[in-house]
Amino acid sequence: MANSNRICIIGGGIIGASIAFHLSEVGCTNITIVERTNIACGASGRAGGFLAKNWRSGAEGKFSESSFVAHNDLAKRLKDEFSTDVMYRRLTTLNLSINETKSVKDQSIRSTSLPKWITANIKQDEILGNEDTTAQVHPGLLTNALVKIVENRGGRVVIGKANGFLFETITTHTEKDEHHQTSPIRAMKLLIENQDPIEADIFILAMGPWTYQAAPWFRDAMIFKENIFHQLDAISGVKAHSIVFKGNQPTEPYAFFLAYESNDGNMLDPEIYPRSNGDIYVCGFAEKQSQDLPESGNSVTIDEKSCDRLRDIAIHMASTLKDANVEIKQACYLPQSKDGVPLIGRLYGLNNVYIATGHSCWGILNSLATGAQLTQLILKGEMSPYLKQCDPKRFFQ
Repeated sequence: MANSNRICIIGGGIIGASIAFHLSEVGCTNITIVERTNIACGASGRAGGFLAKNWRSGAEGKFSESSFVAHNDLAKRLKDEFSTDVMYRRLTTLNLSINETKSVKDQSIRSTSLPKWITANIKQDEILGNEDTTAQVHPGLLTNALVKIVENRGGRVVIGKANGFLFETITTHTEKDEHHQTSPIRAMKLLIENQDPIEADIFILAMGPWTYQAAPWFRDAMIFKENIFHQLDAISGVKAHSIVFKGNQPTEPYAFFLAYESNDGNMLDPEIYPRSNGDIYVCGFAEKQSQDLPESGNSVTIDEKSCDRLRDIAIHMASTLKDANVEIKQACYLPQSKDGVPLIGRLYGLNNVYIATGHSCWGILNSLATGAQLTQLILKGEMSPYLKQCDPKRFFQ
């Protein structure tokens, strides 16, 4: 059944794309996604796409499990109905303890759980997940696939820099205050730099680590300004680096989490994901949380030393990579909240502005459950147990 709500989503990453897709699934066709540069320009285009079914507990665990199952179902549907491959597959996931000072592993004591191309001296290996509980997807392919479906159903993408709202207001006064004052109750238009404003009935902030930059948009919110600010200011970014060895590499369905003891005695925790197309993705070296972010995901600078170190670690684990080309060096910011719990729900203080961000390293995994459950909250007022934990109201002061 068609839904006449005009919906504007600010942010073209996996969270915004999933929300748009799920809204289109229930008949919403008037959907606008506003993105500053291009779809999946941040972590959604640079993440590894690792998925785990049962690595969380409680309400969050049920939320993540539902999203894990949804990824499997959606990947099959994208292939069958839309002829789109997002490189989804189930994995065996291993934790490997490696000492950088040791040479190639003695083959006589080699673990049978390791693929043959792992040549490092493995001190210990542990199975973290099997093909029932862990998987991977290419997040950039998935994000773009969902947006394309939304566009085919009548939605649109607007490339531009959002910089504010126009509000509908009400006039209020108190017995102690002889002067009337106006207070916003809902957003009416999103302002876009050098473009016409976008009118909508519902606005959704899905800006990832850049969410805090939306605080000035509410400068006209008067009574609610500071309280809205606290909700948005709860988000910052955590920078991480990654590299990609391109083509003709091992493609076995594994993911590797390393406990890597370097020559100087430091313990490092990089992750290595072979992909089905012959790429090998390597990531690590997360930095401290920051709100000093660049203009966009495409403007994130890389530290060549971090990228070179990731290459060295990967080659130490698999010496066959020493002649492989690193064709991609990149960095991105993961959205992190002050308490480690995402913000998903209505922005407290306005009745038609919602927020979905702060998923940290689990944004790809939990994107589908976020889109599905936020859709239910927006259209039906239904709030799952986990969304109650994610309510932005907890930062309202």
